[in-house]
Amino acid sequence: MGVYEFDHLTQLSARNSCMNCGCNCDATTGETCIIAQKVFDQCRIQKCLTASVLGPARAGNNSACCTDMFCEGDIIVPPCNASDVSVQNLELASIDILRKKANPLQTGCWDIDLKYVFRYTLEFRRADGCTIGCINASNVYNMKVTLFGSTESEVTTTTDLYDCCGNSYGGPFVVAEGKAIALNAELKYPSCCNSCCNSCCNDCNSCGNSCCNDNTATAPVAVNVTLGLFTIVKLFRTVNMMVNSLGRCLPEQCTALGSAADPCANFESMEFPMDMFSPSAQPHACCSIGTTYGSAACASESNATGRNNGSCSSCG
Repeated sequence: MGVYEFDHLTQLSARNSCMNCGCNCDATTGETCIIAQKVFDQCRIQKCLTASVLGPARAGNNSACCTDMFCEGDIIVPPCNASDVSVQNLELASIDILRKKANPLQTGCWDIDLKYVFRYTLEFRRADGCTIGCINASNVYNMKVTLFGSTESEVTTTTDLYDCCGNSYGGPFVVAEGKAIALNAELKYPSCCNSCCNSCCNDCNSCGNSCCNDNTATAPVAVNVTLGLFTIVKLFRTVNMMVNSLGRCLPEQCTALGSAADPCANFESMEFPMDMFSPSAQPHACCSIGTTYGSAACASESNATGRNNGSCSSCG
């Protein structure tokens, strides 16, 4: 360590112990330099996950139903005499960070891909209410979030504080928390075009209500579940700082951005990324393209640009 480093540490130590109350006071009082995990951006998401998002329930580990065995990941086919199904023991088993990379259009913004894995038990009942049996099930939900995490760092950092991660290089760290709630479960029956109605697939009405519209005439083919997801996503970095705490900080709601069906509409409505040509490290809200989530202030910033569906409302 050089002379400059020794002098710098001496000045810092003197400042912390003498600035506010003299050199004879308790060194634990007054301003203190700490290493903190500073949150650069965060938001919360509350989303209802239906079967159109999750797909049908799939078999978990060691799943068995009646005499049929399923491999993990197989679509669960309910017992042929099942008339009702319910979700038991739901848990958000894991949240995996699949990808973290700098956004190519917005300096300091980061795109994060997350995978939420839900595990639960399906309980089947007959029409008379008697339990037929249960089976371990699971579903997976992938989500994209774009948040501000500052510009990429070229500093390599290591610490034995957590004794697991080794060297860290580059972008910010990601924290994702979540809680899942079971909202509904229902048996899925075949559509009109099945063995009962294949003679009139092109004209379901000619089959009559006794076949196509009566679930009792056919056996269930899958289970659809609806889950509620609460999650908070944060980007943070380890920094040196002087702090005065003002209490808890609560993240604002994430902004839902666009639809995967029309990514061009979202792209054309974005403000031109001048920071790409003149980089700035000033914190700002991060927006993205397609079916994803961005910073809480993303929508308000987009509206402030005066753009609407790719056209400038103020143009003559």
